Amino acid sequence: MNHRRTVVTAIVATGIALGMAAPAQAQTADQWFTDTVGKMNIPFAPDTDLPQVGKQVCEMLTTSLSSNSVNPVPAVRGVLTTLTSRGLDRAQAGGLLKASVQAYCPQHARFVGR
Repeated sequence: MNHRRTVVTAIVATGIALGMAAPAQAQTADQWFTDTVGKMNIPFAPDTDLPQVGKQVCEMLTTSLSSNSVNPVPAVRGVLTTLTSRGLDRAQAGGLLKASVQAYCPQHARFVGR
């Protein structure tokens, strides 16, 4: 019986230690998005609030999808066109859109691919 109590205590202690360690290593959506956009070499001014940019992209997509709920293709193309009109090339716009969706509006992931 004493052995069983020791085993249970060890399992609980390990679970608590792992549970406490995980959040310290986890990235927030903002950190992940900023790191991801940085790796894409998309030219933004140094003082740009990148998480805010990602959230705005999601807002554009959400608005566009709600006005065209039957066919999402024009909505996605419209967001890409808006991003390219702001100086991004097509690959950068697509990468920014996908990263934004993954970080801030994953409910739209099925519309932008992987």
